[in-house]
Amino acid sequence: MHSIVCGVDAKARDFAVRCAEAVRVAEQGQAALARIFAEAAAEGMQRVAELASPSSREAELPFRSLAAEMAAAANMSDRTVQRRMNDAAVLAESFPATFNAWEEGRIARGHVAVIMEHGLPLTDPDARAEFETEALLRAEGTTPGRLGASLARLAESLQPRPLAERHKEARASRGACVRDIGDGMAEFFSTQPAVLAHAMHDRITQQARAIKDADPTDGRTLDQIRADVVADMLLTTTPTVETGAGMSDGFGGLGAIRGIVNVTVPALALAGVTDEPAELVGRCPIDLATARVLAGYATGWDRVLADPITGCVLAVDRYTPSADMKRFLRARDQHCRFPGCRQPAHRCDRDHTLDYALGGETAVCNLACLCKRHHTLKGETAWTVRQLGGGVLEWTSPGGHVYIDKPPSAIHFVPNTDPPPF
Repeated sequence: MHSIVCGVDAKARDFAVRCAEAVRVAEQGQAALARIFAEAAAEGMQRVAELASPSSREAELPFRSLAAEMAAAANMSDRTVQRRMNDAAVLAESFPATFNAWEEGRIARGHVAVIMEHGLPLTDPDARAEFETEALLRAEGTTPGRLGASLARLAESLQPRPLAERHKEARASRGACVRDIGDGMAEFFSTQPAVLAHAMHDRITQQARAIKDADPTDGRTLDQIRADVVADMLLTTTPTVETGAGMSDGFGGLGAIRGIVNVTVPALALAGVTDEPAELVGRCPIDLATARVLAGYATGWDRVLADPITGCVLAVDRYTPSADMKRFLRARDQHCRFPGCRQPAHRCDRDHTLDYALGGETAVCNLACLCKRHHTLKGETAWTVRQLGGGVLEWTSPGGHVYIDKPPSAIHFVPNTDPPPF
């Protein structure tokens, strides 16, 4: 029997409080362990320094010995301990404030991994310190998944070399390889430019869902179907399963499905006036040349007007107007607006915050993108949400906890103060 006090689910609230506290304590424990690894790594380096002209093998022995000592005591693999010693040493040396925040329980191990992933490529100490300060401000109160896209843009703004130059070099590393993993299985990897990789994944996801919808008795998971589609496409050139979708216009089946990627690019950069990078929405910055090619092939594109201070979307229009409201929401929300969810907006429902049946108007001030899972959660459970203006949503859990979800900023680029070229 539920315990409800003044409209609040007391048990749900208690579970949430205990869960948050347990996570905080667990993270502090993980941070304490990492600190031990960092101190052991420092001791190992000191012992290496005391060796007289050691060979490369001898130089590793102090580390191996310490790792084996701790691993045996903790029932862990000594290789795992040695790897974590190295990781902890990098964290302690390159991101000391992040290490402290982790020890205080303000952030989790996932946040630490994301900060290191995007911060380590910054080789300039001042740039890395600036990155870390801003990254910690953004990390508290959001999930590692959402933090990643934000930090990718931040790190890009602090890089000394332009993205176009670095992308040209990195593109040369594209390729494909296979790694055997046992039990008659192997992993197939393909390294691609980000736009292509995300478009490929989106396309096979759409195709997998079409197959699943066409045959409800298909017992495969979506991920298994995705793998089968990839094999089918590569080995037979085109998928062989027809779903009947779109057959009336002469096309159809899985081969008619195209990948979707959302790209944001500054207008002056698109015109060739500036060289600010574009962004694969919610993922990472991309080189301007790729963005211009995509814009050139697009049948239409949205112009997004944003507040230069807050970055909030003010208006969206298009040279071939249609469904303006849907485009506005897709540009403003970018992903599902439930706290922590990153499902892309083009896979979400446009939900009336105040139900249409209860008098809610069909206007952007009463609409938000919600994925199927969180749309159902809002409609079928005691979770509630209201609009605070400017696209800001206030979610209230059954336990009475309040969570504020702000729309992602549409401004990711350095403001250009030069006069317009006209």
